[in-house]
Amino acid sequence: MRRSAISQRGFTLVSTLFLLVVVSALAAYLVQLSTVQHLSSSLTVRGLQARYALTSGLEWALFELNRTGNCPTLPASVTVEGFQVTLQTCNATSFTEGLDSYQLFDLTLSAARGSFGNVDYTQVRMRASVTI
Repeated sequence: MRRSAISQRGFTLVSTLFLLVVVSALAAYLVQLSTVQHLSSSLTVRGLQARYALTSGLEWALFELNRTGNCPTLPASVTVEGFQVTLQTCNATSFTEGLDSYQLFDLTLSAARGSFGNVDYTQVRMRASVTI
């Protein structure tokens, strides 16, 4: 009897170490999952901010078109809440339908923040066609 008790003395240590490794691996996985979720939600918010900045840039371009009747000098850019909003293209086409004449403007805008290659880099593009 005494001999079997001595041969099982290290069993508790081995099972404790195994359990410690499994719990540590689970904790590391949960930390990584939490970090990914935080980054994902942060990028979603940044994307929405970029979309709103782009909409503001479109409104600015429409204001310039209404004010002058012509495309602004390209590339035209404005900074909105840290986003660099750039009017990349502006093409005007004249149309006449019956007695009515109007101009169709095809605009391409982009909003960017951060440096390309960084985790927090955000860029959104939009194309709009408007008439005056």
